[in-house]
Formats: sequence, structure tokens, C-alpha cells
Amino acid sequence: MKNLRFLAPVALAATLVLATTACGSPEAAAPSSPTQTFPADSTMSKIQQRGKIIVGVKFDQPMFGVKNPVTGQMEGLDIELAKLLAKDLTGSEDNIQYIEAITANREAFIQQNKVDAVVASYAVTDERKKAVAFEGPYLESGVSTMVRKDDTSITKADDLNGKPVCTATGARAAQLLPTIAPKATLTLFGTYSECAQALKQKRVDAVVTNESLLFGLMDQNKDEFKIVGDYLASEEYAIGSAKDDTAWHDYLDTFLKKIEDNGDWKKAYDKTIGAVRPGDVAAPKITL
Repeated sequence: MKNLRFLAPVALAATLVLATTACGSPEAAAPSSPTQTFPADSTMSKIQQRGKIIVGVKFDQPMFGVKNPVTGQMEGLDIELAKLLAKDLTGSEDNIQYIEAITANREAFIQQNKVDAVVASYAVTDERKKAVAFEGPYLESGVSTMVRKDDTSITKADDLNGKPVCTATGARAAQLLPTIAPKATLTLFGTYSECAQALKQKRVDAVVTNESLLFGLMDQNKDEFKIVGDYLASEEYAIGSAKDDTAWHDYLDTFLKKIEDNGDWKKAYDKTIGAVRPGDVAAPKITL
């Protein structure tokens, strides 16, 4: 897949009204007419009988999953994929209950059956594979460094040594940083929006995470930040689901392959990440 360095942020105008908040009660599910049938004891059948799919998403991750503070609507690539999944299973993209899943609680939410799946800028790692299953990937990008726009002291990975650097608790970047810049001081927050605020207030000097996420933070903080240096690593984003649920895993992989083949993945990408800076980007090969 082509590098995503060219990407620019975009504010989305989603049409989906929230089915729920993280703690609120969901609205009634929209009438559905599923076109597929599944064994009665399968996750797919249970979702159809319930009338909605419960998906863990980010609420503060621009371009992936964000709750618009003005409209209250959910926006982003992950949201578009969740809507396509709901439509495929239940017949309507409105049959979703969104649960806020921050980086640190995604595995727990899956293991505790609080969600059917997690679509939340979820990077695949060997450690996470021990706890959950992954389907996809549906996006590839690189890990990068974001600094204040007027900062000239950090231009490469080695410059992070001796600096306070922020990422999210449980993020892959938290494991990468000690190997890339062992003398950097790691600062962890629950969300990347907190990292961006700390960077703006000069409590940290850099934020390290997936570059696509950094572009979203830059969009929310116009003319405040910039991305510097080369990629520190590459990442694959995938759907997360319960480990050992083979039928659900196979369905989700088949779903991702279907939306790639019928063009729905590209439409979702173009509507979100690619809306401002379209490019020759294709879905990565499904390998999980």
C-alpha cells in the first residue's frame, strides 16, 4: 500500500446519529431485513436476533472515530466500516450501538463481551494477538513523530532522547519508544487528544503514534503542530474480536474482502481520510 505521508486531515459530515453514548441507553434499532442466515448459536445470528451490533470505537480520534461535539454524530473511517458491517449483518447501517473504547481497554472490552467487535484504530501486535483475534488488516500506515510547529530541536528519532514524549497508555508506540530513543521520558495518557493538549502546553515535546492519527490531531489544532523525521515503524489496523470464535473471525475477514472487492472500502476511505488529499490508495491484503 502506498505510504500515507501525503494524507491531510478532514472533518467529516457523517449522517449517522448516535445509537448510544458510552454509558447511555441505545435508541430502538432500525427495522432490518438481513439477507444472510447463520447457525443459531453463532455470533452473527445473535447479533441479528438482537437487532444491532455493538462496536467499540474511539470517540476522540479524528479521521477514524470521533464524536462531533456540535452534532453529536460519530465520524471517521472506523465508523464508516462499522456502518457497512451493521448493514451487511442486519440490513441497516443504523443498527449500531457505539461503545467508547480507549486504547487501554480494547482487549478487556472484547474479553468481557462488552462489544461484538472493536474498530478503533487498532494496531496489530504479537502481544495483543495473545488476548484477541484480529481480522484484516484494513489499513496500513507508519508511526511518526509530531512536534510543535516552531520547534526545531527535534528532526529525527535520536533527537527524542532527553525529551518528554507522549503516547497513549497501551499503545504500540509505548513499546517502540524505548528501543528507538532509550533516553526519552515517556508520558502516557488515556487518549491522544490529551497528548496533543500536553504538547500544546509544552508539558511534552513530542507525540509519537500512527501518522494517520497525527494528521487528525493536526486538523483539530490548526497551525500548532508538524510531523518530522522518517517513519519509526509501520502499523496495520484491523478489527478486533473474541479469540477462538472461528466462525465470527471468518465472517469478518470475508466481510472485509467483500467491501474491498465491491468498492465500499474505497468509498469509505475517500469519504474520510482521502476526502481532502485523495490518492492512489488500496486496501491492504487480508492476512490475519
